[in-house]
Amino acid sequence: MAQKVPGSLRVSNDVIADLAGYAALECYGVVGMAVTDEEQGVARLLPIYRLSKGIEVSLEDGLVAVDLHVILEQGVNMSSVAQNLVSTVKFILNQIAEISESEVRVHVEGLRKN
Repeated sequence: MAQKVPGSLRVSNDVIADLAGYAALECYGVVGMAVTDEEQGVARLLPIYRLSKGIEVSLEDGLVAVDLHVILEQGVNMSSVAQNLVSTVKFILNQIAEISESEVRVHVEGLRKN
């Protein structure tokens, strides 16, 4: 059994981004994380080792805010996948990083036929 240890836990934004990225990849309908090319305006699928490039982590009004830029599988219900993404990422952040209050926003950058 886990015992409480006195002290505080500090988690970097990069760790939060990695946790959110790996949690997102486990969700049905998510093909991967995306980054938008500023010059061409086209979303590009990121390889698994660069997941955090598609995730922005910030602190807003005392809450951790996570913006996920994703590419979804064509034909899925985007609303259901987005809701699943939000709840999964919040759960993982709560369980692993002990972040009980967070805001997760999903940005669908594109669809891809799988």
